Amino acid sequence: MGRIRTDEIKNITSMILGKYTLSYFSDDFETNKQRLKSLPEEFPSKKVLNKVAGYITFLYKREREEEKKLLAPSK
Repeated sequence: MGRIRTDEIKNITSMILGKYTLSYFSDDFETNKQRLKSLPEEFPSKKVLNKVAGYITFLYKREREEEKKLLAPSK
């Protein structure tokens, strides 16, 4: 069983990704955290900021894996 993210984290992340594309972020957690801090959006706490940064990192990596699967030659 994987990590469970609350609806609050998913809602905040979807709101941010609605304004900024996923390509604005990267596969590095620390980079994503700094980019989130530079945005005008307010986060309720540091813990929420870190969870959103982690979730964005997860989504970024998952999208890149799906792109690789689509571009890989099928046998």
